Amino acid sequence: MTTLAGQRLTATIDDLINTSAPAGAHALAETLRLRHGDSVAAVLFYGSNFRRDDDREGLLDLYVLVDDCRAALGQRLPALACRLLPPNVYYIEMPHQDRTVRCKYAVLDRAIFCRGMHAAQSYFWGRFGQPSGLLYARDTKVRREVSAALAQAVLTLLGRAVPLLAPRTDEATWWAVALGACYAAELRPERPDAVTALVRDIAPWRTALTPIAAPLLAGVTPLTDGYGIDLSPAARRRGRIAWAARRMLGKTLNAARLIKAAFTFVGGADYLLWKVERHSGVRIEATPFLRRHPLLGIWGIAWRLWRRGGFQ
Repeated sequence: MTTLAGQRLTATIDDLINTSAPAGAHALAETLRLRHGDSVAAVLFYGSNFRRDDDREGLLDLYVLVDDCRAALGQRLPALACRLLPPNVYYIEMPHQDRTVRCKYAVLDRAIFCRGMHAAQSYFWGRFGQPSGLLYARDTKVRREVSAALAQAVLTLLGRAVPLLAPRTDEATWWAVALGACYAAELRPERPDAVTALVRDIAPWRTALTPIAAPLLAGVTPLTDGYGIDLSPAARRRGRIAWAARRMLGKTLNAARLIKAAFTFVGGADYLLWKVERHSGVRIEATPFLRRHPLLGIWGIAWRLWRRGGFQ
């Protein structure tokens, strides 16, 4: 982003991600840096635990950005999976002070991370258009790269939502529409009020970034009491068609990632069912067959979860 507004957006994000984090998160980041070696370029902390500044409840969500998946993972097949269907997701727990801290962490090639912020599918920019914190960056160059990628994520998240907006909108509604569309493009086990709560929780992030991002987006005019949206009917139609395609592709890829996670997690099947119950209230016990044969057992479980409303 070479414009002054683009540079200002990146600089603002660079300040925002330089935030405090619980000691347990930093301890996990250091452990992961040692586990995956010199290829680790950055570690990001995001998700509900980041927003709550909490390392005591549930699983922390970390992203480990690496220079080379093979060097970081040490094996050919996991590295290939990391490139073909990124990211690879793993589980780690460790003692810290008077407790055990646990995290779900994703390993991702840093170049794929940057490209993902303007990809057609919303998996990466839907997540990293939201608040995150930088726990580790190898050097200033990597930090600038991460900040620029997150700035692009915000622009993509808000920009792709523009065709879905009314002619006049406010900031909170804009973010609710954008995040709701991203949730709908995945197999997200979320309660109906999840987007409303998320928009409320990220108020400092969206309030700081929306006024800077909006002038960079086509069809958006900042107003004294919100934003004006001026798009032709054809542009709106193209945008809605793109989201329909995004939903089809996103749900398919999300299902594939969930299946892959069942193999990379210790207790992956139990984690997936816990995640669904936590977000949707739908409880299904993992069967011994599912634990022994996740690739075969996951399909029947997925069907039952969908029938009972565990996935939308």
